Amino acid sequence: MTDKPRKTLSLGRKTDKPDGTSPSGSKTIAGKRVIRREASTTSSPPRNKPTKGKAPRKKPAAPKKVVIPPSTIRAQALDQQLNGHFGAWRDYLPLALGVEKAIYRYISTNHISASKRVVQQLLHRHTSAMQYLHNLMQQPLRYHLDGSPAGEVIPTERESAALKLASLPPA
Repeated sequence: MTDKPRKTLSLGRKTDKPDGTSPSGSKTIAGKRVIRREASTTSSPPRNKPTKGKAPRKKPAAPKKVVIPPSTIRAQALDQQLNGHFGAWRDYLPLALGVEKAIYRYISTNHISASKRVVQQLLHRHTSAMQYLHNLMQQPLRYHLDGSPAGEVIPTERESAALKLASLPPA
């Protein structure tokens, strides 16, 4: 064995130039290395170069699938069930205020899977229908789901229905 001292490993970069720049284009300023990128002299090839004499073929786009949300499917099923059981619903008669409670009772007694969102969506669609708005303007009374009278339709509700009808596109 020889008693030669081992070489130490240095992690610092050596600079060849006295002004602090290295051949790779980096420069040291205040102890921090700044790298400059020089403009490339070679041009990059175009990405999609068309072949000579032939136009590039594009694949036809696949038709988009129409995705119906589960809440819409459940609302449609609940609408069909309500049409089958309640004449006031089927005939689009003006419904009693707070009719959603009766709908929730119907859902719970018949063990139907429907959430609050489904009921709200169904009621909005039903009460925004053109036939319902016409009946709201012309019928003097509101009705429970079973067809029994539940109060009067007030003039401001008639005016609101007329405005909604005027804003609907013609069928």
